[in-house]
Amino acid sequence: MEQIKQIITQAGVPCFGVCSFDAVLPLLPCRAANRLPGGAKSVLVCLFPYYVGDFPTRNLSRYAIVDDYHLLTRALLEKAAEALRKAFPEHSFESFVDSSPVREVQAGYLAGLGFIGKNGQLITEGYGSYCFIGEIITTLELPAASPSRKNCGRCNLCQNACPNGAIGERGAIDTAKCRSHITQKKGELTAFEQQTIKQGGFVWGCDICTDICPYNRSPKLTPLEEFYRDIVHTLTEENLYALCKTRAFGWRGAGVLERNLQLTDGHSQVR
Repeated sequence: MEQIKQIITQAGVPCFGVCSFDAVLPLLPCRAANRLPGGAKSVLVCLFPYYVGDFPTRNLSRYAIVDDYHLLTRALLEKAAEALRKAFPEHSFESFVDSSPVREVQAGYLAGLGFIGKNGQLITEGYGSYCFIGEIITTLELPAASPSRKNCGRCNLCQNACPNGAIGERGAIDTAKCRSHITQKKGELTAFEQQTIKQGGFVWGCDICTDICPYNRSPKLTPLEEFYRDIVHTLTEENLYALCKTRAFGWRGAGVLERNLQLTDGHSQVR
């Protein structure tokens, strides 16, 4: 494991853990599943902290004020995977981020990287839940970590703070009520959906359940320098199209952002 740790660390991945591939079954249906190595044994679950400081006037979710995390995490994961292939040529290593066949939060928990909060997020030591998750799935059998024994206990802050009551039991999220999910919807919105975006004030996402979590009160800053290069915490009519090219929300298209911007600026579309 020491060699594995050295390779992954030198590739620029801040922290990782290991769980058994069998433990993450059944897999999620996605195109990326076609890249799974036959006879997979282990999952190297990698964390990429993204907290870059507080910006009280932002109208974007914290993860969207930095450059598109898909590009950074994919590059670091592939760098690590390539180094592992060279070190262990008899084994396969395939990297995944976001569009992954494994349930990433569950994998992070099984890999000993944190526990699953009542809001369904992986809560880690030091970085709280401000982490992106990626994986390297391999045919190399590695010793699995022990899952964390921590939990939220009697804390219900996230459930009580959710404006629409979208957080159920054991991390179950009602996406029809989730403000973050609603900001990402295409097409015509209901009066309720328009109103909740207007009240939230965010053009993309909603950080209420995340920010109120006690484990996120004093998070460590990310050690990844790439996330500090182009921080933009407020989306406007002037920078909207440029940001759609460099941010995680770009895949949704400018139309959704334009609509939300009109709502949050007080130009309600409620009929």
